Amino acid sequence: MQFPSPLFIMARNSISVWEYAMEDVLQLTKDQLDALRELGNIGSGNAATALAQFLNRKIDMDVPMAKILPLDQVSGLVGGPEQQVMGIFLKVMGQLSGRFILLIPTNTAVKLLQALMPGFEVATPGKFGDMETSCMREIGNILAGSFLNALSVLTRVPMLNSLPSMAIDMAGALLDTVISDMAAVSDHVLMIETSFVESQENLRIHIFLLPDPASLDRLLEILGVK
Repeated sequence: MQFPSPLFIMARNSISVWEYAMEDVLQLTKDQLDALRELGNIGSGNAATALAQFLNRKIDMDVPMAKILPLDQVSGLVGGPEQQVMGIFLKVMGQLSGRFILLIPTNTAVKLLQALMPGFEVATPGKFGDMETSCMREIGNILAGSFLNALSVLTRVPMLNSLPSMAIDMAGALLDTVISDMAAVSDHVLMIETSFVESQENLRIHIFLLPDPASLDRLLEILGVK
């Protein structure tokens, strides 16, 4: 599996991540972390609302937390490096650029599709057909668009997402492919984590937003905490 080298629902543990140079990440102040956490809270809240409307189900969201993690520990957030997941990847484009990733455990992906396409016989993740693939990409597109729209309103800076790419592999392999280029700049990420809880079933989706370094710098400036 390969994501493009340039540069994710009704669930528990929906996560947003900002990456920057290690020496700067480790020196972020409490006010800066709080501002970024609130940014993730607003984006995730908008995505949760879109998801609830899309599924016609109630989605609750916990208060997010901001923390800094080594790159090699990120896969632990989705069950470990050997956890099989579906990855949906989008570029963030505009004056604030970066990457947007959805990591969805494969059993959750199947349940999502069964909820969205009642009566349709959903294949196993490794054998998804065009219908299943198109549906999951559209979910990624809706969540990314809702998340970024909320950030655009808050920052008054337009942000757009590319068409999504999708792959199924172990979490460690997927993340290694997407963030391998960051290791040359930093071995840490700034992570803003929140949780979506869907009461009917235990469904999980993990959301990662990784702005380019210059975009994080501008975000802090726009939020008044640079």
